[in-house]
Amino acid sequence: MAVTEIIQFSAEPTTVDSTIQRAANSLKSVEAPRHFVIGTQIQDKGAIQITSVWDGIQDPMDFKNTSDFSSYISNLRNSLGDPQVIFHVSLNRSAFVLDGPATANVVEYVQIWFPASLVTPEFQKQIEEDFLRFDEIYRKDTKGIADAGFGWILEEQRHDTIKDERARCFFVARGWESMDHFEKSIKNDAYKESIPILLAWNAPFKMWHVERKAL
Repeated sequence: MAVTEIIQFSAEPTTVDSTIQRAANSLKSVEAPRHFVIGTQIQDKGAIQITSVWDGIQDPMDFKNTSDFSSYISNLRNSLGDPQVIFHVSLNRSAFVLDGPATANVVEYVQIWFPASLVTPEFQKQIEEDFLRFDEIYRKDTKGIADAGFGWILEEQRHDTIKDERARCFFVARGWESMDHFEKSIKNDAYKESIPILLAWNAPFKMWHVERKAL
């Protein structure tokens, strides 16, 4: 199976471009993932994100112990320091195919947390069906939008609003031609019609956007 990995690092905004280039150069000497992109968060110019796909993973929770991954993450740590965030997700489609979310100029990322005890296969199916209903309506009047990839983060996580247990996280990645296209999309009637589907989950969420950097 293919596993998408999200890693985030912090850097000084004034030196972020040179830091990114240094990291990219360091990865030329290791067995890095075949597909990866580096960018910065639009809302936080000092936040660097690397999105990558690891193909042919037999055990997604064990591949972090492989020599290829160890070499890859060691080089990143040498260039960027310790990661602030790292997680893995199995998406319903590749992030790097034609019109895939990670190939866009700007990528929207969303995490939605649910108590782990609720997340049965039936619950996951319902959430995915809800999202597809939302997406079908939302895309009707929306320009500059790419297809979304979605799935469930493999690691259980902690969230401040979920007490006494860990959380499972539904994850969405969507490409945009520009941030301006996204901002216009949330003012249109299709968004206003579709967003109550997701708000009905009554779940904590986080959204951010990453601008791809040319290497």
